[in-house]
Amino acid sequence: MKTAVALGAVLALLTQGPAFAASQDKYELGQPYLAWEQAYLKEFPDAQKVMDRMVEITVRQLKEPEQDILHNRICSALAYKMALDSKLATAERRLAVVTDILHNIDKEEKDAVLTNPKVFGETAAMVARLRQAGYFKDAPRFWADEAVLKNPKVGGNRALVHHLTSALTAGEILKTVDGFSAKDIDRVQAAIVGHSTGYWYFRQSIDDAAGRKAAWEVLYPEPEGDIARIAHDADLISHFAPESVVHDVSKWRTLAAKRWGAKGEVEEAHVVYYVFFRLFEEAKTEPGKALAREQWEQIRPELLKLMQLKAGDDPVKILGVPKVFHGS
Repeated sequence: MKTAVALGAVLALLTQGPAFAASQDKYELGQPYLAWEQAYLKEFPDAQKVMDRMVEITVRQLKEPEQDILHNRICSALAYKMALDSKLATAERRLAVVTDILHNIDKEEKDAVLTNPKVFGETAAMVARLRQAGYFKDAPRFWADEAVLKNPKVGGNRALVHHLTSALTAGEILKTVDGFSAKDIDRVQAAIVGHSTGYWYFRQSIDDAAGRKAAWEVLYPEPEGDIARIAHDADLISHFAPESVVHDVSKWRTLAAKRWGAKGEVEEAHVVYYVFFRLFEEAKTEPGKALAREQWEQIRPELLKLMQLKAGDDPVKILGVPKVFHGS
């Protein structure tokens, strides 16, 4: 009898195991992000359903989905931390978390571009509905020039328009999860639309493609409200993780070489320093500014070493603005 009971207990534990394995568990998330993620999943259990959809979609989109999944998890963890630090109400913390789980959901979706007529029409309808609901009051030029939106170098570039298409898909996902009202979904969509505004080099790309200054205002509204500003800052600060900036095969040194033509570690560090120097100034919230400063103080000395400069040196004064960014 005792043996049967013991065997039953073991079998029960074995059968319970998979039920507790979350879809994101195979992608190792470091601290402090994991602790923040565990805290928000405990407070908001329905966020796991949203996480599952994000993981499922990202795995379908990419052969190597780990970095994108980790980015979304880091952003949502940061959003939770900033929402707590900002003393937001429980309902707003929940929406901040969900916003950042889904903020990139269409970035790697092949057909999610504004040069796709179906996507353009659906996005236009979403923007019109959100504007009617009172969003984008401070962005009168947003979505006001179809020539910019449909320019293949702009509307056909997922990196430049994923804030719009991801908002569209996020809305569809949240309709399938119990507990999100139409107003909740509007707030999440508006926040995702505003999350990319801090990327000054994206704004420059749009101006260059359109051949005029401030063309970026057609594509990027300023984030309005706590959730949108937190989504903006979480995405911004997520890029300041030292492991993605400093070492020779890091994301940002690779971008410096491949996207901006830097050659060798001095040029790579110079480009990365300039990009981050400008990003650092664009945080919208006080918790965001504090987190950005904390990360910047870790990566700045390492970048100075790579540029063969001293601790107190100003690379922009000594080396100037990197050539690729002249006029930006």
